[in-house]
Amino acid sequence: MTKTLSMPVMPAIPAPARAFIRPMLLAAIGMHALLLFAPFPQEKPKPPENKEAPVKITQLPTTKVKVQNKAKIANPNKPSLPKINRPAANPVVIKPEPPKPEAARSQEAPPEKGQVANPASGGATSFVDFPHYQPSTPDCFGKGLGENCRIATANLPTVAAFYQSQPKAKGFTVTLAEENANAKIYTVTAKNGQTLFLSLFADAPTTVILLSEQKVTDLATLKESVSPPEEYYQILADLLVEADRSDNPANTASPENFAQPQMFYNIVSEAELQQGAIPDLRPGIDGTPKLAQGQNPTNFYQSMSAAGLSGFFEISEQGQYGGGKLYRLKKGSTTFYLNLIPTKDQTGTIIVTWLKDPKS
Repeated sequence: MTKTLSMPVMPAIPAPARAFIRPMLLAAIGMHALLLFAPFPQEKPKPPENKEAPVKITQLPTTKVKVQNKAKIANPNKPSLPKINRPAANPVVIKPEPPKPEAARSQEAPPEKGQVANPASGGATSFVDFPHYQPSTPDCFGKGLGENCRIATANLPTVAAFYQSQPKAKGFTVTLAEENANAKIYTVTAKNGQTLFLSLFADAPTTVILLSEQKVTDLATLKESVSPPEEYYQILADLLVEADRSDNPANTASPENFAQPQMFYNIVSEAELQQGAIPDLRPGIDGTPKLAQGQNPTNFYQSMSAAGLSGFFEISEQGQYGGGKLYRLKKGSTTFYLNLIPTKDQTGTIIVTWLKDPKS
């Protein structure tokens, strides 16, 4: 007997519900159809991988090298020496030698050329009360000799007469050793027998007085160590054509350029001038006077200052000399003087370098 299955009978949907469900069903079917047939973007293909061929690595076996132990060499036994009983030595007593008398001092070497020994050192205390001519100024030419080198504002005969009489009153013996027209050299002996040299040099209008251990026979030797520093002449070389200490016609002043030549030259007769004689410069002038054409003294001094003059030296004005300004320049223990004089025709500047104050 065969049984048949019957489908369950669904209840009928009311007409109002069917009117609502049917459009919704059709709309859902349509939307799914659109999604099914809608085109999708293609996926970008991946770049091919760069596969390198694998590298085989072969590991080498490590082996340890066996170090063979070196056989130790036995040190041979050193033969033992028999002990010797030595008798104790008698102690030796060393007697100290008596102190030897102090050897006499050897004579000191004379100073080098241009150097003057200072009598204030080396036991010259017996000369501390040695008289000095007045008026006079110490430390002549900036040599650092202090009271023992002086410049007196008097002529040579007047200063010599003072030293021939005044030191005797204090127990000094003064003896004339040598003399010439411009110098007198004396030996001065103190009460204890110590002897120094007294040198008097004519340096018109002044006289240079030197008391020293070594004999100095001329003023040039005394002045030799007084020299303006090279920075000074380098400044002049930068400002003047071929400027140095030599005679260059392009920048060398002549007596005719000075309004007051007698302040810088020794006076000669008119006849000698007509014969072409060139007067000597006064003592104390270093080198030859220089000439700067086309610049007045004020402008030339400003040019020297701009070139470094005030940076190298201590500068102080000393008034006027020979118709132009005088400046004192100092660097360390060296002192000298710069004299800037207008030319006679007022067209340039004459530069004179003094090793001492020309007004003293």
